[in-house]
Amino acid sequence: MNKYCVKASEIFKVFKMKLNLTILSFCFIGFGLNAQKNVESNGIKITTKQINCNIPAEGYESDLIQLTIKNETNSVKTVSYSFELFYDGVCATCDSDEYVYNQVLQPNEVLVGECLDRNHLGLTIFHHMPAHLTKTTLTDFNIKNVVVN
Repeated sequence: MNKYCVKASEIFKVFKMKLNLTILSFCFIGFGLNAQKNVESNGIKITTKQINCNIPAEGYESDLIQLTIKNETNSVKTVSYSFELFYDGVCATCDSDEYVYNQVLQPNEVLVGECLDRNHLGLTIFHHMPAHLTKTTLTDFNIKNVVVN
């Protein structure tokens, strides 16, 4: 056999290995955003998860990051926090005071972000809408400057 001839099965093995590595890389890149980001401080626990909001009656459809803030104490707590929001890889909120939120929680109270909730700002983060409406997508976020009193 000529040293320059390679079996089709050898080419397929190399292709399959490269494809598997590519898929694995995409899984790890996407995992960072889809993983829950949790914060615990002074009896307050903040957790996040991605939710889909489809409300045809309001003409609204988007994915959001939902915050759940739980007061695990028997006293009233005030929580202050801000967001670093990266859309398409660019930080849209860095060095901005616009995204600072304050929540007051009664003993053992739980606040949960909901679709189109205009009464509890700061409990949801816009992730994306269907591609035909906008291509802007949240690529990363951080909950920063958490202060609990």
